[in-house]
Formats: sequence, structure tokens, C-alpha cells
Amino acid sequence: MFDTIQRLRTLEPDTDNGLYQTLVESTLAIPFKIDWASKKYAYVGPQIEALLGWSQDSWQTVNDWAARIHPDEREQTVARCVELSIAGVDHDAEYRALTKDNRYVWVKEVVHVLCDEHGQTTALIGFTFDISEQKKTEQLQAELQVQKLSNARLQERLSLTHDLHDGLGGVLVHMIASIEQGEGELTRPQVLSMLKLIRNDLRQTIDSNSSGEVRVPASPQEWLAPLRRRFNNLFDALNVNSDWQFEQTWRTPPSTSQYMAMTRLIEEALTNVIKHSQAKHVRLSFRQPEADELLLEIEDDGVGFDVAAINASGLGIGMRSMSVRMARVGGALSIDSRAGRTALTARLALDPA
Repeated sequence: MFDTIQRLRTLEPDTDNGLYQTLVESTLAIPFKIDWASKKYAYVGPQIEALLGWSQDSWQTVNDWAARIHPDEREQTVARCVELSIAGVDHDAEYRALTKDNRYVWVKEVVHVLCDEHGQTTALIGFTFDISEQKKTEQLQAELQVQKLSNARLQERLSLTHDLHDGLGGVLVHMIASIEQGEGELTRPQVLSMLKLIRNDLRQTIDSNSSGEVRVPASPQEWLAPLRRRFNNLFDALNVNSDWQFEQTWRTPPSTSQYMAMTRLIEEALTNVIKHSQAKHVRLSFRQPEADELLLEIEDDGVGFDVAAINASGLGIGMRSMSVRMARVGGALSIDSRAGRTALTARLALDPA
């Protein structure tokens, strides 16, 4: 069994020493001493008046100290300081202190508890610091953090909007075109199948924006096969020939965000071919000319359009959406169009690591 050793505290150097008092009163920190038995101030530095406006003589007892703590922090601060002082534990406290002209200033008190040979508290000595500037900085940082969170949420909403437009929108266009080009009325199972496809695509869009568990396909073939199957069904119904060319394996796989961005880009681009081009032939080429680069090319032989005029008119929302999406993941998009040929080229930089 080990003996419990009481921690003895002494006040060194002697506070009555003139040199020591001169030193402590020349600092920006405000020294103080409180007699524990009487709960009276034995001393408070003259700096207190410059900080709070209260004279030294106005600090008589701990009641004066408590009364000048902001009401929101008073009860908790006083209770904690009393509890730790009785236990003989050094501590600190941060709170807003009332000034003589009815303002509040953030301060921090660092308290050293003096005990007798029996471990009983005899006095408190310490310093009070002005931490107003520190609190202003903390408040600014908190406001910046709130702003960052707000911006992140806005970005998530924009991303979700783009994905709904590019993904779910493409599915709806697919279905509308199928109905318009088809013959006869749709059966109940056909309608149900279409609704399930919409539901599944919506779930995929929501999951991809809310979960970090999206998996990049093991190969370009695994990635593009479902897209090819989906769009070829529609191209066949519209008598459009399609040619898909892609690598069999990755030299360097894309990141999850790059995979999702490129998927949405392909969906948007092919949907635009269906909606606007009147094309008879579509070619999609997906290559890795270098280990750190993906190159996507989508070309059709449709009516074409004036890229510059569309951009200038403010109507090219889809093109801007695709360009922004690519830029966010380290890529670049270019579109060249004229009668008989429209070519979309996307280059994506990969991280070999």
C-alpha cells in the first residue's frame, strides 16, 4: 500500500516583495489574490481599471467578481471554480466580464490554489487575461466554417440537380422517344417496367451523391456495357447505327467522382443526340492514350448547331453543365459542330498513384 502524499503549496516569491509586485503590475495580465476563508480580495492589480473600468477598491469580495460575470456564464463559472478550489486543483475559466460602462469583454483567468500542510485551501492567486481578440478570431473562424458548410450543401444540391438532369432526364427522354416511335398501346407490364427503371435510376443518383461507397467498375467494358445496352435499344428503335469502341482494361482507373462525372457526361451527350441531332450514325470512342489520361469522343452525323451562338444566347445550359462537371474532376470538354458532324471531346487527367 502506497502512502498518499499531500501536495503542499506555498506562495513564492513573497507577494509583499516590492520588486515582485512591480514586475507583476507591469504586465498586461492582471494579478490577483483571494483569501479563501473570508472570500475577500487580498490584492488585485491596477491593470484591472484599464481593462474593465472598475477601480481596484471596487473588488472587495468574490461576490463582486461573480456579479460582473455575464449571466449566461455566471452560474457554471462560479460553481466550477468553487468546486475545483475546494479540491485544491489549479484551473482556468473563460467568460465575459462586465465593464463599468456596461459592455462585456472576454477574459481568461488562470488560478493557482494555495493549500496548507493539511491540504486545505487557504488562498487563490492568479492572473486575468484579455482574450477579446482571440474570441473575435474564433468567432470569425466559426462563421467561415458555417459558410463552408453552407457552400458544401449548395454544391451537393447542384451536383444532385445535374445528376437528375443528366441521368434521370436521359431515362425519361429514352422512354418518351420509345413511346413516340413505337406502335400500338403500351401494356401494363411495359409501363411498370418503365416506372421501375425510373425509380432505380433515381435511387442510383441519390446514392451516388450521399454515399462514399460508389465502386468504380473493374474495367471500361464493365462500365460501358450497361450504357451501351440501354442506349442501343433506343438507337435501334430510331434506326440509328451506333459504334462503341473502348479499352478492355484500365491502365489507370479513374476516381469515384471522375467515374460518376464521365458516366453523366456520356448519358447527357447521347441523350442530346437523341433529342436534337436527327443523326443516322453515332460513334463513341473511349481510350487511354496515356496512363494518366482518359479520352472520350462522341461523334454523330446529325444536323449540327452553332456552338458559339448557343453559348452567346444563354440557352446552352446543358453544355455549361457538362463543362463544369468535367472541370470539377480535373477534366476539359470541347464541342465542335457543323451540319453533318458534331464531335464532343472530353479529356480527363488521372492520378497514377
